[in-house]
Amino acid sequence: MAAVAAGWQLPWRALAALGRELAAEWAAQDVRAALCQLLLLWLGISLLGVRLAWRAYGGAVAALCYRTGPAGRRSPGTASGASPSRDGPAAEPMKTHRE
Repeated sequence: MAAVAAGWQLPWRALAALGRELAAEWAAQDVRAALCQLLLLWLGISLLGVRLAWRAYGGAVAALCYRTGPAGRRSPGTASGASPSRDGPAAEPMKTHRE
């Protein structure tokens, strides 16, 4: 009878070991999920900070990027500082791609 009882204990011990292994893996997954949540929270707070900083200082930063003087006032179609022709770009023929 003792041999039969020992025979039944072995699968239960293996099953208990498997349960402990699954519990450890579950705990590891919880740590990963918490780490992912923490990183997403950090990303969200960082983006919110950038948004608030841009709202406060965006105009000043954008003003630094614009050219001033005659080069800043010319139209984008002109290569030099000279003013565009009287008819403007609308008088130019339609440009097409040729192979």
